[in-house]
Amino acid sequence: MVTWIIITLVSLIFSALFSGVEIAYVTSDRVRTELDVKMGGPISRALNVFYRHPEFFISTILVGNNIALVIYGMGFAKFLEEPLVEAGVGEFPVLLIQTLVSTGVILLMGEFFPKTIFRINPNASLKLFALPMMAIYAILYPISLFTTWLSRALMKLFGVSDEQAASGLLSVGDLNQYLERTIDDVEEKKETIENEVKIFHNALDFSTTHLRDCMTPRNEIFAVDIDKVDREELCRLFTSSGRSKLIVYKEDIDNILGYIHVSELFHTDIDWRTRLKEVIYAPETVLANKMMRRLLSEKRSIAIVIDEFGGTSGMVTLEDLVEEIFGDIQDEHDHARLTARRLPDGSYEFSGRIEITTLNDTFHLDIPEDDEYQTLMGYILHSTGAIPEQGEIIILDNLRFEILKKSATRLELIGVTEIITENTEQ
Repeated sequence: MVTWIIITLVSLIFSALFSGVEIAYVTSDRVRTELDVKMGGPISRALNVFYRHPEFFISTILVGNNIALVIYGMGFAKFLEEPLVEAGVGEFPVLLIQTLVSTGVILLMGEFFPKTIFRINPNASLKLFALPMMAIYAILYPISLFTTWLSRALMKLFGVSDEQAASGLLSVGDLNQYLERTIDDVEEKKETIENEVKIFHNALDFSTTHLRDCMTPRNEIFAVDIDKVDREELCRLFTSSGRSKLIVYKEDIDNILGYIHVSELFHTDIDWRTRLKEVIYAPETVLANKMMRRLLSEKRSIAIVIDEFGGTSGMVTLEDLVEEIFGDIQDEHDHARLTARRLPDGSYEFSGRIEITTLNDTFHLDIPEDDEYQTLMGYILHSTGAIPEQGEIIILDNLRFEILKKSATRLELIGVTEIITENTEQ
């Protein structure tokens, strides 16, 4: 009897180990694991084997768990059989009791409990049991090899492709998951690493950002007509705006000739109109990272973004593209920044041109995002189908919007207040 009790307990422990390691392996952070592997040592080598051969490792876990369950079932049946038979219980009730009790114990102690514990910190759990699992992996490798071959043969028989074999490569999703968990893990040190993590996030998103998402729109391009501005007026514009470059067009901003740099005004003996520098033209759909590479390779700093009809849609500078990764870069020419502030009463004031993603990331307002608009003004216009008047109040998605300042063509300043409902309070 004592022998069967020991066998039952040992098999239950192994079943719990296999179940816990399985859930830890599936839910572990791949990036953090790769970092652990780079540290070297026997544990790192074991983890490297597991992640480079996932089919064999999962097969080992399943084979080991099934062996443990079979032994557990036999041991538990022997453990309960003798006292039940001595108590005069019939053959069928004995079988029923053995099945129900053993199933309940294995579900609780061999499945739910270990999986709950191992999911708390899957990476640490994997490191803790890496060496024992490596020994089991080596012992059961012949069986795992056969079961893996058999599963592949069955997949081919039923015409299922085997394209999901591990490549050992990390995906963008793995990196994003790592960043999110890193933010959660270091909440107390948030101020020291928040910017670095945000830069990493921005760099990952930069590969899918288009020019239309980061350009200065057409109506905000600071430009001059080549036929209507003389040298003196140009000097005044440079001085008043604080800019080092001005876009130059002829008759209409759809006909941009180039840009003039403030340094060209030092050549007093030369007509400034002959000193224009060329700009690059690109459609709205061009990826920002490709445009950055082009600007750098051609040693340019300004690109004009054109729409599908060939008209000027906006302008993007090298600084704009860099800011997509590193955030706003304050320099001596940046006088007007978009308003985004929380007021003492809990409400907000935002510029109409501020991007929805910025509001949601910074202020957690959960404003719906859509390809049809990028800015707060765009969201309001898209939702209402009209241009609201100054002082008008609009209710959208549990948010109250008040138009605080409006020009002829833009919503300059918008007040936003969250509407607290009974459900929200609860």
